[in-house]
Formats: sequence, structure tokens, C-alpha cells
Amino acid sequence: MTVKPYILGQVVARGGMAEVYRGLHVGQDGFRRLVAIKRILPHHAQNTEFTEMFKDEAHIGQRLQHANIVKVEGFDIIQGSPSIIMEFIDGSDLRAVLSAIESKKTAPGKRNSMPSGLCAYIIAEAARGLHYAHTRYDDLTNKPLNIVHRDISPQNLLISWEGEVKITDFGIAAADRDFKQTETKAGIVKGKYSYMSPEQISGKKCDPKTDIFALSVVMWEMLALRRLFTADNEIEVIELVRNCRIPGRLKDFNPNVSDELESLVMRGLHKDPRKRYESMEALEKTLRAYLSKNNPTISGADLSSFVKDYLSDKRELAQEEMRKILTSTQLPVASPGSSSASKVREFAFDDTHEGSSLKLGKTSGPKTINNNPMSQGRSIQSHRPGPQHAAQGYRTQITRSTSVMPRKKPNNAPFYVAIALLIAGIAGGVAFKNYNNAAKQGLMLTLRTMPSPVQIEINDRTYDGGKYFTSPLKLKLDPGLNIIEISRPGYLKGELLINTDEGMPKRTPSVRLKPSAVFAPVRLNYKGSDTVIAVINDGFFRASMSPQQSIEQVNDITSNTPSKLLVFGKDRKVIVSCQFTPTATTGSRPLIIKFGDAGSTCEFSSPQRTGGQR
Repeated sequence: MTVKPYILGQVVARGGMAEVYRGLHVGQDGFRRLVAIKRILPHHAQNTEFTEMFKDEAHIGQRLQHANIVKVEGFDIIQGSPSIIMEFIDGSDLRAVLSAIESKKTAPGKRNSMPSGLCAYIIAEAARGLHYAHTRYDDLTNKPLNIVHRDISPQNLLISWEGEVKITDFGIAAADRDFKQTETKAGIVKGKYSYMSPEQISGKKCDPKTDIFALSVVMWEMLALRRLFTADNEIEVIELVRNCRIPGRLKDFNPNVSDELESLVMRGLHKDPRKRYESMEALEKTLRAYLSKNNPTISGADLSSFVKDYLSDKRELAQEEMRKILTSTQLPVASPGSSSASKVREFAFDDTHEGSSLKLGKTSGPKTINNNPMSQGRSIQSHRPGPQHAAQGYRTQITRSTSVMPRKKPNNAPFYVAIALLIAGIAGGVAFKNYNNAAKQGLMLTLRTMPSPVQIEINDRTYDGGKYFTSPLKLKLDPGLNIIEISRPGYLKGELLINTDEGMPKRTPSVRLKPSAVFAPVRLNYKGSDTVIAVINDGFFRASMSPQQSIEQVNDITSNTPSKLLVFGKDRKVIVSCQFTPTATTGSRPLIIKFGDAGSTCEFSSPQRTGGQR
């Protein structure tokens, strides 16, 4: 049987259907090279539809050989799950780049942004790759493959440290029926709502102009440094996309955007597909012409320097992890003629380094690799076994095989082996059943944050409509790997990575957010006779106040940020409302807001700018 020399390393990304690993390919001559391995999540591995979609992605990818498209090398079954072997891109996805720009500290009153020239360059490179995919012909039949990506988003645009732009994830790409194993049924919508075209989100047929719209959404977000179609829930997002509601001019969010560039972006965002660019090639040529006139010397080297500057910590961490993979002596060795199942094993690394954009919670001790076939398909462990353990196990085998022959005894080995296998089978079956149940159900996670309350996103989806949650908070997680993003205005975003396949964390995870703004303390002074609830900025601050507890102070409202105070009475109706904009002061000299019961107005003292009140 053919040996399949692929070794799973660290999980670097996770979607609803699959996980992507940093992996290793070991040649017969011992040559090692890094690869990316995209593997169906264990609880989806037996789903026929998902498996066929996975095969479709591999078939499409193998026919796309272009500098701006991630190369697909093959399709295989690894640890019981269908897997796609892809070229390894040493870099980051565009979403991480934008998050790094947004999170970087700046002087008060200033904002970070990506240079317009680099935005145009990235989109032009992506458009070049997509035009190739859109116009690709089958090598044997010479028929057009009619490939449409349908899932263009910042997560699917990769940027290498050398400034290369590559498109990945053709998992839901529409293509000619003769070329695919599966076909999207009429009216079925697949993809990310925020990056769909109006016709795609309505379940209509997709063509290359669907990708033109999505790529234009990405460019708008790069220039504005904010999401284009965003709302409290998916229903509202769908309505925004279907009606193509743009929240304002790009200049409103980035005054450095020229009228020419804004007009270029808005043409790609036209609701009517007929009024968009004729093709990706037309979009690329328009962008190249813009760059030739405004940034004639821009190149991949400029993009490389920019990305390395903003993601230096992530780059150093990734390089260290790659060195561990390539130089490790703990790789499993398969003897000639061994089965592929014995060759493909999990290879674990410590993912607890500070500075990583995806931080795994630390565990209490090393975990050994589990070779039990009943548990094949689990995610990688957080730690690798020490060299001494592997060496001791090997010496033990040699000692047993070369020991002095003992005196003859009745051979009861087969009986004991049978009993042991029976017990192991029962235990393994119970464990596997429990594992599968946990994987299907996910888990409820308790999370502590400092400060509090905070807003949560899980796997790029706003949690519970964007409400503020007070610590400790309980989160319902999906099966598999979950990327949890914690945010609060005035602070850098925090990230946490939890894999439900590994069960409940032994310790309650905690996240401390770092301040990134100048704060203006505000003191609330209640002069009424009842118990009321004071709320600032839709839940950013919330407290019960009464004659006995009449003073509350908020120390972390961002300075010069228009804010709103609502006071709710016993019947949960608003009895006092006022707007204010605090300026930077000290904790001992805050902006003081005095208010009473229903019908009263807010009284301000200390420097501030007030707005309307009722």
C-alpha cells in the first residue's frame, strides 16, 4: 500500500466545514517541505454531501495553475477525514492585516489606514487571478469551466511576507455541471452574507460579476477600515446587501480617498450587474491605469514591507513554529510497506506563545499523541511529548525482544490479550460515543474579561446581536475550533481560541484587554427617590442606582466620543435621557452628570460639550 507522508501540525484556521493545518510532507529521501492541509471536521467526515463538495474543491483547484491562486496538490484521506493538500503560503490573510492596522495605537485624533496605492495593488492582483479562473478552459474537451468563486472575502485573500497576493478556498465555487460532482440547488445560498452580491443573496444564478461585486466590497472595506454591510443580525445584513445600501461616501470614513478612486470602487458595487465592470480583466486594467498615474512605482516589495511592519510579531512566531516542524527529530517513521494509517499521525506543537493572533489556552501538562484508531480525527494536542519519553519507549521494546529466555510456563497470553482487547474496545467505544456527542453539541463556555462588559464575535459572527455582556459570561460554542473575539470601545481587541473537541477547559479562560485610547471619566449623581437603571451607550455601562447607591463612576469612556445616558424606571420605560461628549479629565475631576426621577433633566458640571436632552 502506498505510504502517504503527510504529518499534521498546528491548526491555523477553522471554518464551519473544515480546518486548515500547517503540515509537513516528508519525501522518501527524507526531504521535508511545508504544506497546508485542509481537512473536513471529524463530525462532518461521514457527510456525503460535504465530502463531494470537498472533492469538487480539489478538482477545481488542481486545474487552476496561476501565480495569484493557491496551488492544490492533491486530495487524500488523512486520519479518516477527506483532506486537500495545498501549497503553503508563508504569510497572513487580509483579514488579519486589516485587524492589525485597526488595532495599532495612534496619536489622539489620528487613525491608521492602508495606503490607497496598496489597496488598489492588492485588488488588481486578486482580479488577475480571478479573471484566469473565470476564463479557464478544460484541457481535454476545450470547453469553458465557467468557474465563479462566490466566496471572495478578506479571509480568502492571502498575502505572503514577500508581497504576493493569492486567492484560496474555491470550496463553493460554481462551475460547469459536467466538471463537478455536486450542484447547488436553485434558491440555495452559500457563502458569507456580508460579501455576497444582491443577486447571489437572492438565490439567483451567479456569474463572474458576482465576484466583481465581492472584490469591490473588500476594497471598500480596506479603504474605509470598517465593514461595509454590518448589522445586529443576519436578517438585517441580508436586507442591506439585497438593496445594496452603502452607509456613506468613502471620504466620510477616509478623507485621503480621491474622487477618482471612490468612483472606481463604486462602479464595482453597482446593484445592477450590467453596470459593473464587464470582467475581472476590465477591473484589473482600470486599477493598473490608476496606479500608473498615481503610484507608478508601487510593487509587491512595498506590500511586503507594509505587512511585515504591521504583523512583525505574528511573522516571528510563525517562523519559529516552522523551524520546529522542519528540524524536529520526533517525526513518526513508517517502515517500508506500512499502511497509510500508521504513517499519518498527529504532530503537536506548543501554541501558547505570546503575540500570536490566535492564542490557545495553556494546559497543565504535556499531552502524548493518541494512536488509538477509535479516536482518529481529533484535533491536534496542545503539547508534544518530550524526546526522553519516546526514547524510553523504544529502549523498552528492544529490551523485551532481546531478554534472556525465561523458563517455560503455560501460555495464557492469547486469553489475556482477548480480555484486554474486549475491555479496551468497550472503553474506546464509550469514549468515542462521548466524544462524538460533545463534538455535535459544542459546549457552554464560561469566560472572564477585564474590563467588563464587552461585545463578542465567534468565528466572525456577531454574538447575540452585538449585546454587551458582563463578566463572567457564558457562551455557546460550535463544535470544533472556535475563534472568539472580545471587544470594548477604547481597547484593543482580544482573541481566544477554544477547541470543543478537547472538552471543557480545566480553568476558566480570562482575557484582559489593553487600553488604546484617551479616556474621560464620567460620574453619575442620582438625586431621585426610587431605584432606577442607568445605561450609557447601549450597555457599555449599566448600573442600578438608588438613594442609598446614588453615585457611580465610569472611568473608560473614550474622550471626545458623543455618548448617551438613558435612565429607566421601575416599568422599564425611559424617564431621563441626555447626550454628552466628555473631554479628557482626571479621575478626581470627572464630568459630573446629575439627574433625578421622571421629568428631570441632566445637569452637567466640569468642562464638557452637551447635546440634546429630554
